[in-house]
Amino acid sequence: MRTDSAKARNGALLFGAAAVVTGLGLLFPHQAQANEGGLAFVAIAAAVVAVVLALGRDRLAPWAFELAVASGTILISLSLVFNGERDGGAAGGDEVYYLWIALYSAHYFGRRALALQTALIAGAYAVALYVIDPGAVAVSRWLTMVGLVIGAAVIVRILSERNRQLVTDLDRMARTDRLTGLANRHAFEERFEEAIARSERDGRPLSLLLGDVDRLKEINDRWGHPAGDMALAQVGQALRDELRPGDVAARIGGDEFAVLLPGLDASAAQTVARRLGRAVRESSREPTCTVGITFGLATLPAQARGQEDLLRVADVALYAAKPPREHQPAAAGV
Repeated sequence: MRTDSAKARNGALLFGAAAVVTGLGLLFPHQAQANEGGLAFVAIAAAVVAVVLALGRDRLAPWAFELAVASGTILISLSLVFNGERDGGAAGGDEVYYLWIALYSAHYFGRRALALQTALIAGAYAVALYVIDPGAVAVSRWLTMVGLVIGAAVIVRILSERNRQLVTDLDRMARTDRLTGLANRHAFEERFEEAIARSERDGRPLSLLLGDVDRLKEINDRWGHPAGDMALAQVGQALRDELRPGDVAARIGGDEFAVLLPGLDASAAQTVARRLGRAVRESSREPTCTVGITFGLATLPAQARGQEDLLRVADVALYAAKPPREHQPAAAGV
């Protein structure tokens, strides 16, 4: 939504600027051969498109933006025909405004739409030059302008795609736990809220597993923190390998993990928890340093009502399941 809003706002600014520039050109001294009525039409039409984009914002369909930009190409071509060159006046250089169309399209449209807009610019400019009939320089003018449009569009497209990829990578990094590769606490809380809302809307169960790595402090004390980090990484890998694509696994604290199991009731979730615990144990690379994990389970709506209640029940279950010597806050054991 925010992207469409920016697309509409910036498009409205461009068309509004075009209307103002064209209107000022009529108010200030201009060559006598200019078709004032035609240029006034161009200014008014650009203003109308600007108003439509400004008022439409998020309500406009993608094709409406493409149509608006295509109309911009047509209006620029009309301004070329009306600027007086056709009737013997000097060339006005209005074709440079095709760059506005190319840059906007390269930034906001997909590759196919950009190619269509660029082709329309090339075709419309060719028609405008045919109508103006500037003589032998027509072909060189067309080649220069179309080359400039294509070059600018390609450069902006490359930069836009790199920028979008960078934003995607940064967003993924901000939501991913570096050590385990799982979702971090922030990402988990977002997915948790979505899963709760979906479960309440669809009437399907949602199970939550809260996990705590067994003896992590002992591993750190005996073999060092690198061994502890390796243990946490092994847990993350085991969870990724065993869970379904729609499940959500996250590291939410130092040795604390959470798993969302949409659509699974308590019985099915217990089976998953046992499988995950077995996978974690089997992932241990050192026989003398076996990694284990204990889970607490809660299911919506059978055992809890709402997000906080689900967390509380799972935490109580983990505490009950942990070995007494661990002294961990935890909860109905699995």
